[in-house]
Amino acid sequence: MTDAAPTGPAALIRNPLIRLLAINWLIGLCVTTLVVSGLLYWDAGGLWSLISRTDAPLVPLAMLFFGFLITLCSAAMGTAIMGMPDRDAEPALARAVSRAGAQR
Repeated sequence: MTDAAPTGPAALIRNPLIRLLAINWLIGLCVTTLVVSGLLYWDAGGLWSLISRTDAPLVPLAMLFFGFLITLCSAAMGTAIMGMPDRDAEPALARAVSRAGAQR
């Protein structure tokens, strides 16, 4: 028997980039739920009043939720990716620090 590399969902879970994106997607989902719930609870701009008086309230709720979901999940995932350390910059930073220490 050979040890084959895992495929399917097991391989995705072990991939650190996919795991990073999934965690930040969940963060965006939680923030979206809080924001939409807050907007509806406090009836910002009469939003809940308008939605509750329509014949099909699920359509505007879904549009509101998924619009915020796309925006806030993208922001959370983009922030996580931009915050990742640059592997090429670390040696250069270490050299700059050592040169600065040697000049003292």
